[in-house]
Amino acid sequence: MTNLEKPPLTADEKYQLALQTEQELARCSRTYTILERNRNEFLQAGAGGKLAKHKKVLNIFKKEQRNILTDFAVASSDSRVKEDEKRSTKLSFLLKEYDDFDNTIKNHHREVQEIDYQIQMVKKETLELAKRQIGDDRYQERVLKADQTVQTLENKLEVQIKKFCAICAENNLLRYELRHLLNERTEFNKTWDNLISNLVIGKKFMMDLIEQATIAYDQREEWVSKLQILRTRARNDLLAQVQEMRVLQRKRDNDVKLQDFFATKGQKRLMVDLEAAYLKKRERQKRDVQNQLAEYLNSMNKIKEFTELEKVQEIVKTFLRQEEENFSMFKYVTFLNKEMEELSDNLSKLHSEIETHKEMRTEWEEQQENSLKELNEKVEQVTKQADAKQDELQSLEQKLNVMLKGVETLFQLFGCNNDPLIQMLGRNETIHYYNVLLYLQILENNIQEAFVDVFYKEQNIVPSKHQLTIIKRDRKPEEMYSVDSICATNPCPLCLEHELVSDVIDLVQVAYTKEQIKEKLKQRLTIEGSETALHNVSACHLPKSRQIIQKRYQ
Repeated sequence: MTNLEKPPLTADEKYQLALQTEQELARCSRTYTILERNRNEFLQAGAGGKLAKHKKVLNIFKKEQRNILTDFAVASSDSRVKEDEKRSTKLSFLLKEYDDFDNTIKNHHREVQEIDYQIQMVKKETLELAKRQIGDDRYQERVLKADQTVQTLENKLEVQIKKFCAICAENNLLRYELRHLLNERTEFNKTWDNLISNLVIGKKFMMDLIEQATIAYDQREEWVSKLQILRTRARNDLLAQVQEMRVLQRKRDNDVKLQDFFATKGQKRLMVDLEAAYLKKRERQKRDVQNQLAEYLNSMNKIKEFTELEKVQEIVKTFLRQEEENFSMFKYVTFLNKEMEELSDNLSKLHSEIETHKEMRTEWEEQQENSLKELNEKVEQVTKQADAKQDELQSLEQKLNVMLKGVETLFQLFGCNNDPLIQMLGRNETIHYYNVLLYLQILENNIQEAFVDVFYKEQNIVPSKHQLTIIKRDRKPEEMYSVDSICATNPCPLCLEHELVSDVIDLVQVAYTKEQIKEKLKQRLTIEGSETALHNVSACHLPKSRQIIQKRYQ
């Protein structure tokens, strides 16, 4: 036996290979069923399957995420950042002022302690003087001086106590305001952290539930198949055991009958003829047994010659091994036959599906051809409309150019000054589509000023018979009123801030077309109340206005 030649496989190795092939086939069939089930779920997603429910849940969580991002954008807007900066500067200023007041209070405490110490020293001196027994006159003088000093010290002490009380009252107010601001900050941080933690926990819980559901659903079919196999195996074992019990019961009945027969037979009288017949029968049985033994020995020798083995145990082992191999091969062949039947059924189904898909493909191609024809017709119509619109656009551009030239001539005739527009226009001072409104605004202001000057001159000049008016009466401007006299309110800063901040969107923004701008303006004009943003803070409906009003009255 050379090194290149491989040794033949043993029975155990063949059996292990057969088991591996069976396991591989079972795994492939399980994966095929899982993929088929997933495909059915994807096909049934439009009809309200489980995948649609998962999509709905994911859409809900995405919507909540967008809401949280908008809230975060509102909280981190420029106005809120400015408010936080103002509060931080105010807090730093208040803390600095608190430190200054604390130092002054400590100084006052030291001064009060010194005054108390001085009072104690004076008391000690008075006691020493009382012990020395000074005269009445000097005693009275010293008492008067002591009273004066005590009164002055008491006055100083009272003044210092009043200053200390005023400082304490201011300090108490500042502490109360600081506590209020810190409490608001902590409450906001707590609510924000709770929302973020709840969102994270909900996402984790959702992912765990989805993973557990998929694992349980995958394991369900495997356990159902195993349970079905165990049920069939238990039923077969039960039938085999019942059959075995019946055979044993039959043997027992036969043994009881034989026992009864031999008991009754032993009681009867024995005869010589029967004894001779019995002996002949035994000799015949012995001869048969010897012949059978010889046949068995002959067959055993043939088996040993065939197997080339001498020991019976080895022969038995080889026989059992060969039986197991034959049985495993039989099982493998039956399993392959079953798989072939299933594959043939699947092939027939797939052929039928392919035919249906071919029919659908042909129908789809016909629909596509019809749709292409319709689209070509629409394209021709649209191109005709576009050519007509292009002609209209050219005519409108010509009219606009004429109007722009007219505006330029009017601007030069009135001698308007374009100094306010130089910074915005740069070196290009020509009138075009984008800056014509600025020139018209300046021109309108100059015309209004001219009307006002003419009206003033006509009012002040005494009319004569031959004197003509500077401008006709019907073309005089009406009386001009200020905005404050028309509307006694101011633009609300809270509403403007809310309108600006509420438009924060975390998506890619695209410029509106003219039609979209017209629709937006129409919607804006249809809002009830023309003064939606013209009101004071006290008349505002936002919740922040109530907080501002409450702080005013506190």
